[in-house]
Amino acid sequence: MVANSAVLISRRSRASKLSPEKRREQLLRCGLKVFALRGIGSARHAEIAEEAGVAVPTVFSYFPTREVLVRDVLAEVDAFLTQALLSALDNGNSVFEKFLLVTRTFSESVTSAPDVIKIWLDWSTAMHDETWPQYETLQNKMVTRFADVIREGQSNGELHEAVNPEIAAYMVVSGGPMIAQMKLTKRSPEFINEYLNTLVHGALMSDADG
Repeated sequence: MVANSAVLISRRSRASKLSPEKRREQLLRCGLKVFALRGIGSARHAEIAEEAGVAVPTVFSYFPTREVLVRDVLAEVDAFLTQALLSALDNGNSVFEKFLLVTRTFSESVTSAPDVIKIWLDWSTAMHDETWPQYETLQNKMVTRFADVIREGQSNGELHEAVNPEIAAYMVVSGGPMIAQMKLTKRSPEFINEYLNTLVHGALMSDADG
């Protein structure tokens, strides 16, 4: 018993050497893992403390309430997706290439950041939860930026003026859950790539394009 206590004290002593900024980063990483495993509605401070190897009060000192904890973990999901997808959008030459890069980046994120994507999937279905306004903010940010790119494509003649920018943007966004499902159920890369091409073509094509 004494030996076990000594180990516990030693672990907490080592943990306390992290700066407040690094400790918060660590707790958020652990939060992403716990939220992905347990779900937004079930994850608790104690589970994050166990994952991080710290005392429960340490987690509460950074996230005083469950509402703050949930808000900040979801803000990490928002930040990851915003940076990844909007950066991808800036790298293509044509509008089609830009959106294909966006969908491919999201697809790759299912493998490279599975906890983020699992939380996002859970979050996207929580319409009656207090977290929904935060999700709407993320979605509206994406739709607005995507629609702006589509309008740019119309202004330079790449896309037909009959394309509705907002509807096209929503079509691309709506492909996210299916992309994640395909990746998580291990559909072939060739099948997923064909889906991504079809999704983007469908979103950007108007009836006038035939």
